[in-house]
Amino acid sequence: MTEQTIRWGILGAGVIAHQMADAIAQAPGNQLLAVASRTPEKSKAFAQVHAIGAESYESLLTRRDIDVVYIATTHNLHCDNALLALDHHKHLVIEKPFTVNARQAQAIADKAREVGCFVMEAIWTRFLPSMQALKEHLAEGAIGDIKTAHVTFGGISPECYRGRLFDPSLAGGVTLDMGIYPVSMLSCVLAEVPEVIGAHCLFTDTGVDEVASFQLRFGNRILATVNTSFNLMLGQEMTLFGSEGTISYRNFQGEGEYSLRSIAGDKYTETGSFGAENAENGFVHQVEEAARCLRAGLLESPVIPLAESVAIMQVLDAIRARLPLKYDFE
Repeated sequence: MTEQTIRWGILGAGVIAHQMADAIAQAPGNQLLAVASRTPEKSKAFAQVHAIGAESYESLLTRRDIDVVYIATTHNLHCDNALLALDHHKHLVIEKPFTVNARQAQAIADKAREVGCFVMEAIWTRFLPSMQALKEHLAEGAIGDIKTAHVTFGGISPECYRGRLFDPSLAGGVTLDMGIYPVSMLSCVLAEVPEVIGAHCLFTDTGVDEVASFQLRFGNRILATVNTSFNLMLGQEMTLFGSEGTISYRNFQGEGEYSLRSIAGDKYTETGSFGAENAENGFVHQVEEAARCLRAGLLESPVIPLAESVAIMQVLDAIRARLPLKYDFE
């Protein structure tokens, strides 16, 4: 039986949209048909690069030959864009963060269920084979009872992102843009959404968070700390400390391997490397998961269900309340 080709459209023509377009082209059984931007010149230039059609939002969303739409606009626009697309009964993959706040996230989830459309958050690290291998390894008790975790995620953001990151009118700042990765990853591997114990940040002159630190608790079992910045070379490392060992994933956006050290008494006794091979363009795996779900008739992905996307936005709301950081348009 011939596999159904999943036909895509993209709203937004920025840097992240190009990476997703390349991923769709690399994923068998997927085809990108069109892009739309509120700036026609950008959509035309994007369309020329990827040999696809250039549309308005309205014309793209009314095309019957498009099965699923990837929303790649700035996250202050995600909610409005998603609700508009759902009004046209389009399945959706929404770039992270899902929205600016939990209220918006819940509105999308409610609308998706009302109209019977598939919706998935595109936080690409959740879909990596190496991340799934790590989650399974922990579920098997590889390091015993996990007691604490530490994640650092930060770097000097490229120039093409900096205008948006510093701009509060675009929901700029590190918590929504980068802090979501550690929060979502910890929720994934620990199979639980955390409670926020504390959060602190350093603000930019424009009033958004440049460096942030979160203190999280998972039930009454696990304490975690997160440090993140778009202006410091913090690296990308997650370390999980358990009663029987330690797992370190030293470059969770760039490598497929993590290390495990086992403990006997008060010493590490053995070390090994584990993981799985990730595609060079890691977005391929989220494209494949969305296509799998659509072919199966699913309305949510089990990798990151809608309820979890909403719950993670509630965590980010709680973090921003403690910084404090609230955007004028909220």
